[in-house]
Amino acid sequence: MTIQLPDDVRAQAERQAKAAGFASVDEYLADLVREDGEEYPYTTRVGPSTYRNREELEALLAETLGCEWKTIDEAFWEERRRKMLEYAAKRGVTS
Repeated sequence: MTIQLPDDVRAQAERQAKAAGFASVDEYLADLVREDGEEYPYTTRVGPSTYRNREELEALLAETLGCEWKTIDEAFWEERRRKMLEYAAKRGVTS
């Protein structure tokens, strides 16, 4: 199968594939599709990565984070950003 991506999306996929340790964008995208099908076989989405309602998204976040539910507020997202940037810096990824 051949999929054409806009240049900016292709560049982003290349960066993410490299950061995740994939040999190619093809392998990275195949892994994303496999993972999505295994984790969420019955998920109904309105659009790309858009869940039907806030409760569904919050439940998924809590499950993914493997924690008791806590408030998702600006402090939560700041901590997530900090950890992501820390991780990216360790892997030598720049935006």
